[in-house]
Amino acid sequence: MEKFCVGKFTVEPGDKLQGLLEVVNSDLTMPVTLINGTRQGKTVVIASGVHGGEYPGVEAAIRLARELEPAQVAGRIALLHPVNVAAFQAKAQYISPLDGKNLNRSFPGKACGTTTERIAYTISSQLFTQADFFMDLHSGDIHEGLIQFVLYPAGAGEDIAEASRAAAALLGVPYVVGSYSANGTFGCAASMGVPGFLGEIGNLGLWSEEEVTKYMSGIRNVLKSLGVLDGEPESVPTPEFLPRMLGLNAEQNGCWYPCVIPGQHVKQGDKLGEIRDYFGQKLGEYFASQDGVVLYVISSLAIMEGEPIVALG
Repeated sequence: MEKFCVGKFTVEPGDKLQGLLEVVNSDLTMPVTLINGTRQGKTVVIASGVHGGEYPGVEAAIRLARELEPAQVAGRIALLHPVNVAAFQAKAQYISPLDGKNLNRSFPGKACGTTTERIAYTISSQLFTQADFFMDLHSGDIHEGLIQFVLYPAGAGEDIAEASRAAAALLGVPYVVGSYSANGTFGCAASMGVPGFLGEIGNLGLWSEEEVTKYMSGIRNVLKSLGVLDGEPESVPTPEFLPRMLGLNAEQNGCWYPCVIPGQHVKQGDKLGEIRDYFGQKLGEYFASQDGVVLYVISSLAIMEGEPIVALG
């Protein structure tokens, strides 16, 4: 077994360290737990709190960081809980209050960029470069209603895509959805040769024991499948595999009135919602471009041009 070195931290085999990982070229930090096991194995990175108002994954990562011990681990585990501390404290939707950027659209980041870009660079340069697998724990933000699903990098090449897809199916959620994003967390990791996925459990900026427990059991399932934890993965219902996610963005400023709910199946041409102005006059209508299932719907009345409103699998 080798030492586990991340930033200023060095963790010997059989040791566990909790501290604040320094963001490159800034005074920012993020809480990290580094576990160096007692046996050879894979290195797994688990991130949470990339977006400020998404809580079940953060709580699941905090609990796992406390519960997991080196004697249980073959390989190494790094948990970030949460990644985006400023956004978490501000209860911010999508973007950081420090620079107005969306961290999940800023990878691989820049060493001398904005604060968000520096956070992304820290993760991609210090953790993805050592990782064998990556899990990013998301949920529906404060204005997002969703059904549980997980995204995997379908466009990353056959080997990485299949390893990611197989692991994603062990999370225990109803839908496993292909993604072709390149500037998000797991898309960046995949471009660096690291399979992984982005989970979505929980919604509307809330969290429950059931959601946290589901995340924890799903993560343990994946760690077992990778040989990082002993034992066989628990049986979970077979998910429905969907080739990709189709997102619609608002084309007007105003008020958003959805016609669908998360989990609803729609046919091509079905109305998804409309945007009205502040006098109640219709500005635009939105329709399904093909058959699918509603993965998430923006729940806020307020909407701005360019913002997401609904996504279909």
